[in-house]
Amino acid sequence: MKSFASVIGLATLLAAHAEAREFHVSPQGSDRSVGSEAEPFKTLARARDAVRAVNADMAQDIVVLLHDGKYPVTETIAFDTRDSGRNGHKVIYSAAPGSKPVLSGGTDITGWTPHDKTNGIYEARTVKTPFRQLYVDGAMAVRARYPNRESRKDNSPYWACKVPEIPKMRIKNDYWKTCSTVPIGKRAEVEIVMISHWYHQRIRVGSVKTVGNEVEITPASPKGKFTKHPGFYRKNGRIDNPFYFENAREFIDVPYEWYHDAGEGIVYMAFPRGIKPDGVRVEAPVTETLIAVVGTAEAPVRDLEFRGLTFELANWNTPSREGVNMTQAAQNVGGEMPKPMVLARHVECLAFRSNTFRRAGGQGLELYNADFSDVEGNTFRSIAANGIIIDRETGRNPTPDKQSVGVAIWNNQATECGSNYSNGMFLFANNVKGLIVAHNLIHNLPYSAMQIGNQPGKIQDVGCAQNTITNNHIHHCTQIHGDGGGVYTLGGIQTGTVISGNHIHDIHQPVWDRYHVDHIYLDNFSSKITVKDNVVNGGKAVERNGSKGNSLSNNTQSNPAVEKNAGIKPGYSPRKK
Repeated sequence: MKSFASVIGLATLLAAHAEAREFHVSPQGSDRSVGSEAEPFKTLARARDAVRAVNADMAQDIVVLLHDGKYPVTETIAFDTRDSGRNGHKVIYSAAPGSKPVLSGGTDITGWTPHDKTNGIYEARTVKTPFRQLYVDGAMAVRARYPNRESRKDNSPYWACKVPEIPKMRIKNDYWKTCSTVPIGKRAEVEIVMISHWYHQRIRVGSVKTVGNEVEITPASPKGKFTKHPGFYRKNGRIDNPFYFENAREFIDVPYEWYHDAGEGIVYMAFPRGIKPDGVRVEAPVTETLIAVVGTAEAPVRDLEFRGLTFELANWNTPSREGVNMTQAAQNVGGEMPKPMVLARHVECLAFRSNTFRRAGGQGLELYNADFSDVEGNTFRSIAANGIIIDRETGRNPTPDKQSVGVAIWNNQATECGSNYSNGMFLFANNVKGLIVAHNLIHNLPYSAMQIGNQPGKIQDVGCAQNTITNNHIHHCTQIHGDGGGVYTLGGIQTGTVISGNHIHDIHQPVWDRYHVDHIYLDNFSSKITVKDNVVNGGKAVERNGSKGNSLSNNTQSNPAVEKNAGIKPGYSPRKK
């Protein structure tokens, strides 16, 4: 029960801000303050509650200004219908002028002590919550693995394996020897990270037996196992089914490899000789979803905006329990989808402008039933799965009431999406309608830049229509996986969809896959799409696997006007009338 004094204090606060347009938040503030610039709140949740008290009959926008500093997010900050703008006005959560506020779901790891002086391995006490990424001075460190990573481009080298029957795999005895020093009680934590065409799998080691000069491994969990037919795994580019082992303390043998013993709450890491560990900033993600904006079908959240904020260090732990078996766009077959750093469900006219999404353990931004929402001018970097995902849960044939309509995504920059689940993309849009994807810069990804549509099977109308993919600059994608491209559509009648004015280059066949790669790839019964006036330097725009009834014209190897116009364009907005 609230005390009488607290009730009086709240009443005083509401009276002071009955006509307020601004609230202020600072890490140095107090949630007992009034939320003014001189006496700011300390947390975003407190500012949200203050807004709820004054937004019932808005006559102007309400702006919450976040000042410089880090805002720890130890549990999801939830917004709902009460947080909507009203009467045509918006509620805006924005960086204060000149400020760079950071909402962080992570924890700093300090207090390093020597563990193995000979090999430069240190240990530190930390949380027992499992985490799957670790960042050293902002860069993602390598979770201990064999063979050691040599290439940041494609995570190679890999070893080869066979899948003689589902769900078993076989590898050479010599490869298994690298696991022989891992205690038996810890072997179930070891992950076999495999890339098979457009699949990404993390198989947790289960039973093991010797068969001749090979070792046969059966996955420890039925949710992280092989589900395709054995022929799918037979020849995959340069070697059969590239894989590596990951996640054991015994694998640490080069600087900045690490392992987290969650049961003991200890993290181990090798540091270069001459580097003092406590002079290096080491951070781990802990909180899974930082922000959740969730309305209902009957009462969506409306006219809410986030501007100029940095969201960082979100976690996702499911693969540590059961492994993952992911088809394209990091869709976990038979298991939980990666959790988003920021979630929006049942929203209208929601906007994310000029934010940074970085170091996400799952998705960056996840939208469901997000009509006429804007994603403008943001940066997506080091995202474990997909940068943006739209309507994944609606199924392959959503009813109109569950379909996002009129979402616009423009002037964003995306790189290093799919950093942990390597068939992730910048954008995966299920069967959406009226989507605009324009003037984005998308580069350095292990798989496709984007996928529109989601395999309804044969040529049928699932409501995926009138989408516009235009004037994007896309390059250096498909660096690990095949059967994808710069712009990739996956099936269905997509009436009125136009792909035009894009500049796409350096989309090459990865050495680890033999399936087709194209700059613009209409796949699996895609139909009624117009593809015109794109630059597909070094590649082409094509129909494959039953796609037909599309219009492809004037897709050239060079066009200076298209190349100059593609990519980020300050001042552009598809919302301008």
